[in-house]
Amino acid sequence: MSSGHARSSKRTRIVILVAVVAAALVTGLALLPDTFSADAGANVTKVSIGHTAAGDVGKNLPVTKPRISCADLLQKDFGGLDDAATSVASASVVAKGDANAYEYCDVKGTVAPQIQFELRLPTQTYRQRYLQEGCGGYCGMVGVSAQPAASTGCAPVTDGSFALGQDNQGHVSTSGMGGGSAEVWATDPQLKVDFGYRSEHAFATAAKAITKTFYGAEPTYSYYDGCSDGGRETLMEVQRYPGDFSAALVGAPAFNQTALNAMQEAYLSTIDFRADGSTILPASKLGMLHKAVLAKCADLKLNNDLIQDPATCAFDPASLKCGDNKDSSSCLTSEQVDVVRKAYAGVTAPDGTHLYTGGQPYGSETAWEGLFIPKAGQGQSSVQLYGIGLGFLRWVGKWEADPTLKLDASLFTVDTFKAYQREVSGIYDATDPDLTKFHEAGGRIVQWHGLTDPNIPPTGTRVYRQAMIDSMGQDKVDDFYRLYLFPGVNHCGGGDGPDSFDLLSKLIDWRETGKVPGAVIASKTSGGTGPGGPAGGQLGGGDTKASASSSAPTVEYTRPVYPYPQLVAYDGSGDKKDAANYRAYTPDKLSDDHYNWAGSFTSGYQEWCGTKDGKSMSCTRHKP
Repeated sequence: MSSGHARSSKRTRIVILVAVVAAALVTGLALLPDTFSADAGANVTKVSIGHTAAGDVGKNLPVTKPRISCADLLQKDFGGLDDAATSVASASVVAKGDANAYEYCDVKGTVAPQIQFELRLPTQTYRQRYLQEGCGGYCGMVGVSAQPAASTGCAPVTDGSFALGQDNQGHVSTSGMGGGSAEVWATDPQLKVDFGYRSEHAFATAAKAITKTFYGAEPTYSYYDGCSDGGRETLMEVQRYPGDFSAALVGAPAFNQTALNAMQEAYLSTIDFRADGSTILPASKLGMLHKAVLAKCADLKLNNDLIQDPATCAFDPASLKCGDNKDSSSCLTSEQVDVVRKAYAGVTAPDGTHLYTGGQPYGSETAWEGLFIPKAGQGQSSVQLYGIGLGFLRWVGKWEADPTLKLDASLFTVDTFKAYQREVSGIYDATDPDLTKFHEAGGRIVQWHGLTDPNIPPTGTRVYRQAMIDSMGQDKVDDFYRLYLFPGVNHCGGGDGPDSFDLLSKLIDWRETGKVPGAVIASKTSGGTGPGGPAGGQLGGGDTKASASSSAPTVEYTRPVYPYPQLVAYDGSGDKKDAANYRAYTPDKLSDDHYNWAGSFTSGYQEWCGTKDGKSMSCTRHKP
């Protein structure tokens, strides 16, 4: 995966990856659960699919009833919690019914100064587990989801076994995914810190205290599940506060946030526009481009026109260049070819240095519309990445706002990148690869990413896994961490691929019973009503409740997905739509997941900030 010119680093040592079977013998790596059996050939496994009931996930913890009434929580004082002074604004019982699968005490309140939250405490079904949900984009709103990220079919979530909670990351906004209100909240240093790293720890402290007051004891197990910025929040928790959660489900994380927002996303919002503001590559050509990419790189072993490993795709957009450069709907002009190449390459400085870990993945083309390729008749200010990038460059990424800054090509230099890193990476980035303390505490991590994610390219997730291996060693990483990559799946869900799956049950089993996660069955579905799919409530919005009257979607086909670096192939017989007829295999040549770019994933960059007089903010690299 190395890109650009070769560079050396004193902080990075090259790790030679060995074959999975050898690793299993030497390090004890177990990729397959008990319900799977090996065939005669090496590295070949067939799937046996079953359905999991609520009592089959994790330990069989007893139902715990409340010790006090829901309304009594209004009389309790949580103002003395360490760095989490909390006030409860409301506490009311929400009855079981058509709109809710179980009864719960709905608690809403604030952690000082303004971290708003909602906590749902089941009154009849609680089994001593707490799940904190992440929030997407720049957040600014509370929307607890009854079907959080990557938990489709996870019975303990939908049947009321879990207490559920979410917060707004310390500020109020209605823009969610965009940067439209950044000029309001991001001018306050404390709100920057709360958004950056403090809010999730502070709310976890409050949620556990309220839970203890209600049930008489803190949760036996606490989990965090987040996608997008929620994925960044998840990694931030396990890196900075390794004792907060028992295990973490990390989806498509925006963990390298400074480089992502200030460089990659801001850059992509400029590549399709001429100096006069006119569009170069129209959205109407993205479908044609996408079909050409799949014709070149789709993996025939999958039988569903998906790219199983975009890193091995050798598509050249020049193959679609118009003859004599005469524009038509079935080809690309030279100018349009250049736009596509820039998208695939990602942001680079004038000297060729990469300013982020990767560009747009092959197979993501149809998702570019509205993201950085404008819809017909619209301009640059309409694309989503323009709002996010400009909001970060002007307000979120600076302690002193620069409201007149213009987003243009002159910004994308190594010097500008380093300046933003020095300014705010210490509070926003969650790139520390040394998770020793979380591992020693018994923590477990399942990370996942859609392979056609256009918002946060999956390359960075693979690079981070490699940095963990370089820092901690392969044996330790294999003991507590697994990565799943889903072909054809976009940002936190959607796309051409099977995007409904349950990794949360796998995580619960691993943390509570020691059952190492193997294949997960991913489904491509259509129709249905009610909350569902991997994205859940992670992208900034909307309250969703578990509905007793929700209808199940239709399953179009299923595929197994194995822990990286394993891939899958059709077994040669049986229904091609059935995951049971696909086997796992390990590629003969594994990718080198090191990446040459202007930054690095190392330890010791984090800053800890606070106010002494209630006005001025000071930060230090030493945790208080």
